[in-house]
Amino acid sequence: AMMLPKLQNHYGMSDEIESWGERENIATGNPIPSFFRTGVTAIHSLSFMTGNERVQTYFSYANTTGKGILENHKLSKHNINLRETATFYEGRLKIDGNVNLLSQHVKNRPVPGGFYMNPLVGLYRFPRGMDITEYKEHFEVWNEERHLNVQNWHAPTEDFEQNPYWIQERITSRDQRIRAIVSLALNLKITNCFSVQARGNVDYVNDKFRQKYYASTAPALAGDNGRYIDSGNEQVQTYGDVIGTYKGKFNDFSLDVSLGASINRKKVNELRYDSKTASLKFANVFNIANINMNTSAYISEQIDAVREMQSLFVTAQVGFRDYLFLDVSARNDWSSTLAYTTRESRGFFYPSVGFSWLVNRVLKLPEQVTSGKVRATWSKVGNDIPLYITNPVAHVLAGGGIQASDAAPFEEMKPEMSLSMEVGTEWKFFDSRLHVDFTYYQTHTKNQFFKLPAKDGDEYAYRYVNAGNIQNTGVELMIEGTPVEIKHFSWKTGINYAFNKNKVVRLHAELPVFQYGPYGFSSSYAMKLKKGGSFGDIYGKAFKRDADGKILYETDGEHQGLPMIEGDGNTVKVGNANPDFTLGWTNTFSWKGLVLSLLVDGRYGGKVLSQTQADMDMYGVTKVTGDARDRGYVMLEGEKITNVKGFYKSIVGGRAGVTEYYMYDATNFRLRELALGYTFPKRWMEATKFFRDIQLAFTARNLFFIYKKAPFDPDLILSTGNDNQAIEVYGMPTTRSMGFSLRVMF
Repeated sequence: AMMLPKLQNHYGMSDEIESWGERENIATGNPIPSFFRTGVTAIHSLSFMTGNERVQTYFSYANTTGKGILENHKLSKHNINLRETATFYEGRLKIDGNVNLLSQHVKNRPVPGGFYMNPLVGLYRFPRGMDITEYKEHFEVWNEERHLNVQNWHAPTEDFEQNPYWIQERITSRDQRIRAIVSLALNLKITNCFSVQARGNVDYVNDKFRQKYYASTAPALAGDNGRYIDSGNEQVQTYGDVIGTYKGKFNDFSLDVSLGASINRKKVNELRYDSKTASLKFANVFNIANINMNTSAYISEQIDAVREMQSLFVTAQVGFRDYLFLDVSARNDWSSTLAYTTRESRGFFYPSVGFSWLVNRVLKLPEQVTSGKVRATWSKVGNDIPLYITNPVAHVLAGGGIQASDAAPFEEMKPEMSLSMEVGTEWKFFDSRLHVDFTYYQTHTKNQFFKLPAKDGDEYAYRYVNAGNIQNTGVELMIEGTPVEIKHFSWKTGINYAFNKNKVVRLHAELPVFQYGPYGFSSSYAMKLKKGGSFGDIYGKAFKRDADGKILYETDGEHQGLPMIEGDGNTVKVGNANPDFTLGWTNTFSWKGLVLSLLVDGRYGGKVLSQTQADMDMYGVTKVTGDARDRGYVMLEGEKITNVKGFYKSIVGGRAGVTEYYMYDATNFRLRELALGYTFPKRWMEATKFFRDIQLAFTARNLFFIYKKAPFDPDLILSTGNDNQAIEVYGMPTTRSMGFSLRVMF
């Protein structure tokens, strides 16, 4: 684990069981690094290949075992793959069969981010000056009244802050996945120009999940006697298609046509029991029979929930003299989720057309130019909707209650449509040692699926509508080349650049704002869509400013001298999570059998919100708050604020503080991967007469990071564990990893 929070070492615990106490030298150290361990992943694989011109066989087995950076987190995975390929009738019939089997077990999968069930909340907030050893070694103590062990922690555990070691040991989970994928493909060449292909596969997934919450877990999460979750999900996805292909040439013209039909069917059976706050009859007895089945418990069941898509499609390419090509396609889908709508809506049609021109085959280009291509496409793509929207169903709750659908059936439902336009060009230079590929695109996504409050007098509380127009415009550029290529040494390099600009062109006349993404823990932030805005916009609280943009301050009262807050709740746009552009740079150096490769990538621009930093600042545990108290003030845009505790506890800190203060520039670049490999010389293999090939490799990821500083505090840098996450709430820290691999062929 890397990039862990920095703590202050000068101020101990206060009366509020926080770290706003008197100045002292903290001798208890930092409990955070020792909470994490170095994770280890081991992968062993064995494969066999044999065959001839008519039959080929491939078999492999892979085993993965791992332990994460948190204690008690373990993974075990087994994967078996068998593939058989055979040809008959002098190559006219080809049969390809594949079986893939997976068994995976995960113990105590970590919470991806949030307040509930997350050990990092109590760990990061732990008061400075206190010794966490007692709560680590005695995370539970005997309760004479209840005759069982209960959670031991320095603070109340009614909400989501709990002993992190209790969470590790007494909120445990196991999940298991069994998966089988079986596929078969037949290709029959009827004539030299015409062939038929038939494909089919079955993907079976069986997931089981069990989680135990022991008695005295926070009441917001579990009942007095604990909580038990038992869930099973079985999915069977069946896909099949038949495609006929014709390839012919007529003088200067060529024709390549494919006509086909497909069916994609998914059936789900699911059953989930969750005692929630209904609790258990007997404490810490974890089985379904021990759940108090009342309306506070939760039961969810799906029986043969089927979703099916039937399709007809055609694609064609017309070529002229092998330098001019016209591509067209058309597809019509019929989705079962559009049943109970008007007949016109049950199926949806979408076409595409493309054009490409091989410039070098027509024009005489300089000898440095190897080839050139210009292309343009226009396409339309449809999408269906979730189950049971056009024909809502009621549900029976635990304990026998009825939950009716809250939304009216959407009989006039239209499928979502995305229209896109793309132009691009590809060029190769210097005998293909330099390759340039440029693309410009624009997409419009319309008829999106929204849920609105019902009109006066309607039977249901909500209704569904088709609305919206989301526009994306962007550029992608790739440059690859081989600057150096001599006898034993070569250097290959490549750059990928991309940017995307998003705009909400239209929502709905009755939907000025659409809120989505993570919210509910706080009113100080939200992800919202507004007309004229962009996907990824973050709204929150901000400092109140005058006409010149200067922050206004309270002149009297308990908050005298502290900044004023603009509005109430998440009403001010404070940033957008999307980058201005992304950039990647790859380099591969080869010298005899030694290969060194480096991947540097990054993103420039965009904002992220760290609620973790806000929460820790409110509790006074961070280095930032300690340094401010040492100085005697907080510097905010040139103004000194001497009420340090009031600033962090009452204005900016916590879940309800000023969001603007914790918006960080998400610009970062990293050495994503460094790999060094060595292939042993062939003459060594020939000398042994046993080995055919031996390769040894070293790989390291996330070795170096470069981040921008935060806007308000020069010592604070972006600490989010996921640079693509708009809102970071106690997420697992970024990891740095290094490993070796050995590959031997006999």
